[in-house]
Amino acid sequence: MKNRAIVILLAIALAVCCFALALGTTYGLYHETVSSQTHLVAGTLKATLVRHKLTTVNLGEGGEFVRTVDDAEKDFSTNTQDNIFGITQGTVVAPTSSFTVEMCIGNSGDVAFSYYVEVVCNSVISDTTFASMLKVSVQPERGEKREMLVSDGLNLGGENDALGTVEAGGAENFTVTLEFLDDANNNRVESKFVMFDLCIHAVQNVSA
Repeated sequence: MKNRAIVILLAIALAVCCFALALGTTYGLYHETVSSQTHLVAGTLKATLVRHKLTTVNLGEGGEFVRTVDDAEKDFSTNTQDNIFGITQGTVVAPTSSFTVEMCIGNSGDVAFSYYVEVVCNSVISDTTFASMLKVSVQPERGEKREMLVSDGLNLGGENDALGTVEAGGAENFTVTLEFLDDANNNRVESKFVMFDLCIHAVQNVSA
């Protein structure tokens, strides 16, 4: 719900008492003044993002597929050169390679927010055929699974179609998976390169 600061002005009616004295027309007025101060503080929208677990199925040193699990928590709340999939420059993948991360998005601010995922592919330097074989899927804690190809360059969810909602002080888990699809044209992308960003958006909840 959209935060709204409401200022209530209290009008205090002061009763003025007039007393007619027995002698003459002198009268006294009793006055009272009430001072009211109102302080407003703008709320904050502050999202935290932590990876709880990374499961990788990818080529080992001998070229065979190896499954590895990293369950060390890693904070992605601030700017970092790392990515949630643990992929470094020069990482080699093959059809059916996959990277699955279990994430937690938390709300340490004052404003409830909804969140969604955006995939941004650098089409200038990336091979578009290879990008069309990479699928990103998101499974929120509550709700339906969303998926798209990296080449689509679309959002998984949106401001009006959120993956989930996180109240102030709350948190929600979700899973993101990157897969290299088994495709009849896999041979066409040997030694090709793809560069893309995965962005998590937190947007203030607004309702009429």
